Amino acid sequence: MWLYKKFKNMAAKPVGILGKIMVRKLNGERHAVLADWGFPHLKMAENADCLDCGCGGGANIKRLLAMANGKVFGVDFSKVAVAETKKTNKIEVKSGRCQVFCADVRELPFEDAKFDVVTAFETIYYWQLEDSFKEVFRCLKSGGTFMIVNEAAGRIPENFEWEKQIPGLKIHTGDEIKTVLESVGFTEISIDEIIEKDYICVVARKF
Repeated sequence: MWLYKKFKNMAAKPVGILGKIMVRKLNGERHAVLADWGFPHLKMAENADCLDCGCGGGANIKRLLAMANGKVFGVDFSKVAVAETKKTNKIEVKSGRCQVFCADVRELPFEDAKFDVVTAFETIYYWQLEDSFKEVFRCLKSGGTFMIVNEAAGRIPENFEWEKQIPGLKIHTGDEIKTVLESVGFTEISIDEIIEKDYICVVARKF
């Protein structure tokens, strides 16, 4: 039980050996199924430059690299996650087409209006939404897209057990996410959900 609890604590910021196991799990089938559903909501140009926030094990960065010819960046505030993401995408990292940084999403290490697309898969549970969304907005180009994909959106009561088990985790409903996005300047916000699975995908634009 102690080890299980300690492993669950790795979800927010993986560290050490258990953290390595956690980020590799993030590249597993469960998260791949969610990504398979979420990615078709994202439309972007072939030369789009992208950023994946909370990149975990790097599987979604690999998908972004396959979807566009531009550069793909990743950020995670876990050094273990950054290392695993680089390993997962080692060819593209070596070529310079992919770069990964250890950083807090509230202080992204990029200039204004750098990206065409920013994605966030299974990570905003741990964000201070307003400050983090402001940073994403700052780093997006005019006309850029921000996509959020989560497997818990507050429609299944059992999912709130995760809030009790994992320190710092907060489940947000679609309406809550939309309200904060609008408050920092995002427009054209669309929400798609699979209610029985509690999946949610939110796509917003910067103009």
